[in-house]
Amino acid sequence: MILQKLCEYYDRIAADPEQSIAAVGFAPQKIGFEVVIESDGSLHALQDIRDTSGRKPANRIIELPYGGKRANAIAPMFLWDKAEYLLGWVPPELKVEPDSESEKDKEKRQKKIDRVGLCFRAAQEFHIGFAEELLMPEYQSLVAFWKNWKPDSLTEEQLQFLADIGTGFGVFRIRKSTNFLHDIPAVQEFWAQSQTVAEDSDTDGFCLVSGSNTTLARLHPVVKGIAGAQSAGASIVSFNDDAFTSYGKEQSFNAPIGESSAFKYATVLNRMLERDSGRRLRIGDTTCVFWADQSTEAEEIEDIFAFGLDNDQFEDETRANEIGAMLSRIAQGEAEPPGAGTGFYVLGLSPNAARLSIRFWISGTAGELIERVAQHQARLEIAKGPKDKTFLPLWLILAQTARESKEIQPLLGGALLRSVLTGGRYPESLLSAIIRRIRAEREIRHPKAAIIKAILNHNHQKEISVMLDIERAEPSYHLGRLFASLERAQEDALPGLNATIKDRYFGAASSTPSSVFPRLIRMSQHHVGKLEAGKKVVAEKRLQEIMGRLDAFPPHLGLADQGLFAIGYYHQRQDFFTKKSKKED
Repeated sequence: MILQKLCEYYDRIAADPEQSIAAVGFAPQKIGFEVVIESDGSLHALQDIRDTSGRKPANRIIELPYGGKRANAIAPMFLWDKAEYLLGWVPPELKVEPDSESEKDKEKRQKKIDRVGLCFRAAQEFHIGFAEELLMPEYQSLVAFWKNWKPDSLTEEQLQFLADIGTGFGVFRIRKSTNFLHDIPAVQEFWAQSQTVAEDSDTDGFCLVSGSNTTLARLHPVVKGIAGAQSAGASIVSFNDDAFTSYGKEQSFNAPIGESSAFKYATVLNRMLERDSGRRLRIGDTTCVFWADQSTEAEEIEDIFAFGLDNDQFEDETRANEIGAMLSRIAQGEAEPPGAGTGFYVLGLSPNAARLSIRFWISGTAGELIERVAQHQARLEIAKGPKDKTFLPLWLILAQTARESKEIQPLLGGALLRSVLTGGRYPESLLSAIIRRIRAEREIRHPKAAIIKAILNHNHQKEISVMLDIERAEPSYHLGRLFASLERAQEDALPGLNATIKDRYFGAASSTPSSVFPRLIRMSQHHVGKLEAGKKVVAEKRLQEIMGRLDAFPPHLGLADQGLFAIGYYHQRQDFFTKKSKKED
């Protein structure tokens, strides 16, 4: 189902004249230099083609003939590769013989040098092998190059150039031509056709994705852009131990997928995982991608969805305000979400060594998922200051659970996103983690209060309001209000304090009220007594109103009641600030 939907998305992009994606048999690759040859096959120059518009040169992304997954095998790429393959270049560090080099290390170094020679000869034979099929003059010039080039012909300047450019890949270009050799239409047509022909009939079989009899992929293309995965990429479908095989099938033939289908799903997945794709989110240790299955409203749908989960990626303030207003109207039932009949898919991936784990797969209509995202943001709404965010991105919610990002529970991000998109309960571990951080930090700010409110309302049906609600029935809420009022009396009586009762007693007050509140009440009498007449009357009336709603101080508060305590405290503090702001205005 997942791979099938990815392949369908690839086909839709490929058929859209306003969009572009690598054709079957081609894939984007980072390229740093070009090998420029004369029409007679002699080397003209090696040239740096990196992008120099930034602070440092960056490799260019170019669509190239896809040569499959090389791993550690010697396997040349068609018309592009590393300098070792294209020129027989030996990295300078392999030529240096250290003074204290052991015989074993010397043997290893020599094997690496010998391997360069094998790589060059493999590329030489590979390209010359197409000489009778690619008869255009440009390719024949390349054949002449391969037949005559000697790796020791590299000049000192060229050797230094290759050393400076590092381990990047290069391409070919004929001098006086504006196109790289792989961009010539006849060459591209030849390569595309060659990919549809089965090289070995033993690899033919039934593709589980397309349902057709076709050439099966032994190794699948790697997927790049997953946070925490290997930089070279990781695989979704992979078998490398005999224990994972069955019925005599080897490697990926255990999960038969055609080469074309494997290419399509990996290509479109890599495209969505690009940083600027607009279809990629990182939630904790999970990287997720999302897409709509129709192109008419796709951009609008995907923008709204992305904003609801991570509004920080929207640099256009006007656009962000438009989407924010739309989400609010959807949550209040004043507007219908777009894409009521449009399929929408969310795929969560997390790294596992050289493989990728499917953390979650959520499908539905765009309208359903956007409405759930809007409802999630509505649940987070709570009284806030002028600098607090109106919409909380998921990464900020997770950040409230730990002191540092590396301490966030590994599975929490995926569980949180799944609860948002399915409309299910928020993970209870989220509430306990937030409460722990509040007790450790002895501070409750807007994001934490918003998350607690959302969890208590959605999981425990508490119906907590956005603003202060003095008519609530739960004692734990009023205990939080009481603590905030006692703290305010202390602040007014002793201005300039470095620490208040919150810094010493918040944890105990919110979990075992009976152990500290009697003492705090006695202390407050001293604080209230020091207030000027007007403030004293206000403080006494407020404390009397709150105490009148409490029968006794409970010996213990459960997790949900600790959350209510925190909300009561936060609401009361915000009410203080709101009244002060109005008075100043």
